[in-house]
Amino acid sequence: MKGKKTLWTLLSLILLLGVASGCSSTSKASAGNSEKSFEFIISSNQPNTHPTVMALKEFAKEIEEQSQGTMKAEVYSSGVLGSDRETLELVQFGAIDMVSTGVSTIESYDKMYSLFSVPYLFNDKSHYYKMMDSEYMKEEIFPITAESGFVVKTWFDAGARSFYTQDTPISEPSDLKGLKMRTLASPTLMEMVSLMGGNPTPLDWGEVYGALQQGVIDGLENNELALTVNKHAEVAKEFSNTRHLFAPDVLIVNSQTLNKLTNNQKEILDNAFHELSINQRELWADATEKAIREAKEQGVNFTEPNVQAFIDTVKPMHERVAKEYPEFIETVTRLGEKNK
Repeated sequence: MKGKKTLWTLLSLILLLGVASGCSSTSKASAGNSEKSFEFIISSNQPNTHPTVMALKEFAKEIEEQSQGTMKAEVYSSGVLGSDRETLELVQFGAIDMVSTGVSTIESYDKMYSLFSVPYLFNDKSHYYKMMDSEYMKEEIFPITAESGFVVKTWFDAGARSFYTQDTPISEPSDLKGLKMRTLASPTLMEMVSLMGGNPTPLDWGEVYGALQQGVIDGLENNELALTVNKHAEVAKEFSNTRHLFAPDVLIVNSQTLNKLTNNQKEILDNAFHELSINQRELWADATEKAIREAKEQGVNFTEPNVQAFIDTVKPMHERVAKEYPEFIETVTRLGEKNK
């Protein structure tokens, strides 16, 4: 009940702000252009300094230029329009047009997306990139939520997720025993932490810093940028490069928004979505290198754990998904072999 009240409060606020029409349009043609004009609302829970938000703002400039002003976008960062789950529902309502979110946010809409929370699915970053850029993803996976009112149009690098704690080095799975490790509210991620020996503790992202500081949780799993962009290096000093998960962020778009556009506008958007993903990856790589340097300067200790020991703990997950989703796993395996 509380969650629904929060959602409707956010929806009412957006109505008052005058953006609730989502992909608001006007029939007034721009000079020399007979196409309708659209103004997209894009949400992200990341701050303005985050690579994804920076890339989204470049995307907004690009589509305005390429469409000669018939398509514009306003990017709302730092979760001002609500949490990931709240803004996803707002996309379904059509109150906003696009949201950048972690892939696990949409696994409740289709179980295929839960596969990206299976640890050690990819050999390395190159293998991960090949899968995400594959025609299989574009044709078979990204459109599967259309009946829920939205589709994925592109993906963002969210790095490799690893474990980090206040002050406990994690070298073996046994080091996680008894530790309260924050996870997303993903059954797959919670199972992963349990199999590795930790106590999974779902918690909203905005609460993590305080929970670490107060000892409500002992640690979490995320990428290096969280140490600096989200200031976790101030309260977490041990980072273990388990690199157990390459789980992308995705850009979710309201289906009706896309249906309102002309073929020319759709083509411009598709090209811009591709460039958005490429640009974000480059920004991500630079930001990750910088984050590691800054975190070390703040006293964070980076260690190399016994990765094979962690892989061994989650074999039951691999065996199960291979039986349940053979085509997906065969595609991942094939692309991994080409990558060797």
